[in-house]
Amino acid sequence: MKEKTCKSVRLSYGIIFGAFTLVVGALFIWQVLDVYITGTAEGFQGAHPFSRERVLEALSKIDLFFWLWIAGIIVGFVLWEVFPVKEKPRKICPDLQYARLMKRFPSAATEGLEAEYGLTAQTGKVIFALKVAAWSLFGIACVYGIVYLCIPSNFPKQNVTHEMLDLAKHIFPCVFAGLIVVCGAAVYEKYAVKRILPAVQKVTRGQKPVERSKNAFERALAVFDNKWVVLGIRIALGVIGVAFIIWGALNGNARTIFIKAINICTECIGLG
Repeated sequence: MKEKTCKSVRLSYGIIFGAFTLVVGALFIWQVLDVYITGTAEGFQGAHPFSRERVLEALSKIDLFFWLWIAGIIVGFVLWEVFPVKEKPRKICPDLQYARLMKRFPSAATEGLEAEYGLTAQTGKVIFALKVAAWSLFGIACVYGIVYLCIPSNFPKQNVTHEMLDLAKHIFPCVFAGLIVVCGAAVYEKYAVKRILPAVQKVTRGQKPVERSKNAFERALAVFDNKWVVLGIRIALGVIGVAFIIWGALNGNARTIFIKAINICTECIGLG
């Protein structure tokens, strides 16, 4: 089968299915609004305006369209197998090219390439310094936030709204500043790498990978490349999460959160 035909079939299906998805979404919104408007109208007759029965009754009106939408998803998977399209080889991003080439970066400049060597070395130092500064600032912000949360006197339970505003005033600026610096460092690295990539290619052309000793920061990052370390971290986080859930259930907070969730769903969002 010609690739042009396969692309045409895929494109046509994508347009039709996309339009149908919009229709189903509009119907869903229509039913939700109908439940809300009817339940809040004066003279409403019913035990509860947003009961489960009323919501199910409203959504049952669009059952056919929903199941047709699910069938459309299944048809899409079938069409993608029946009408295959040869994928174009992906281009290696500049960041990955830079990381691979830097493994062959020589310890001394080659004759005639002193300028490119100096530019590459200087940019690499700037990128490394920005990474260290960014993650250090972000780490300090996170530590400050954790310390603030662990001090009971910051939450005297007198005015919840006031306490939450104080929490936001103390933690959000620190964490936000850390995120801004991290994102800024990432953006600078992206454009700096793209700018110096031709120079790196010239300097590393014909060079073999160089074995060099890693600094403390690189050794610390290398620890997380071990799959067993990553697995251990995931298990530890899972255990901590389960422990906090059990702790919250035993001290009565689970019921409090459940009541708050019910109030939000029924009074604010409008769902039962």
